[in-house]
Amino acid sequence: MLLVLVTSQSPSSRPVPTATSEPSRLAGEYFVQKAGATWLYAGPKGKASYTITSFVEWRAAFSFSFGKRSASGHWRVKDGAWLEKSSARSDGEVVLLPAVMSRGTRWQAAASLERAKGVSQFEVLALDAQVELPNGITVEHCLAVLESNLEGSDPYTHYFAPNVGKVAVRGPDDWLFRLSEFRAGQRSHAE
Repeated sequence: MLLVLVTSQSPSSRPVPTATSEPSRLAGEYFVQKAGATWLYAGPKGKASYTITSFVEWRAAFSFSFGKRSASGHWRVKDGAWLEKSSARSDGEVVLLPAVMSRGTRWQAAASLERAKGVSQFEVLALDAQVELPNGITVEHCLAVLESNLEGSDPYTHYFAPNVGKVAVRGPDDWLFRLSEFRAGQRSHAE
């Protein structure tokens, strides 16, 4: 005879995954390495876009526009971290995503291009978030990163999908923008 004992745990008594008990993600999983790759976004505050204008020796030159604002810069992966240097910032290269991330990973850097000003605290909220895009497609396995501005502004949550990059940014009340179209681009001959 087999006796099975089933116990019920309340949500508060369940073990919470820690950085050592759940999987981690690498920044390089979200870094697209193709010239011509383009992300087009739609949202209630207007349209936004990123385009990789060139990709040479593991360095991607990009252009960004959001409403009336625009910027250009470079992305690269160094020691596993995804770094960004932009014309919108005078503080040099900043960490977009650290080399290895698990839920709870935190870092401080210049505010995102979407926020534009100040210094922010970033924290990985989830490794398997889902985002429903305007066309009804649900993107799964997204990295969700909370950006809290140190000046007390409302937080933003950035969503990154593997092999695609940023798919959405959500403000405190609504989506700032979500991916409406992604064009993968072409591998450069100079890689």
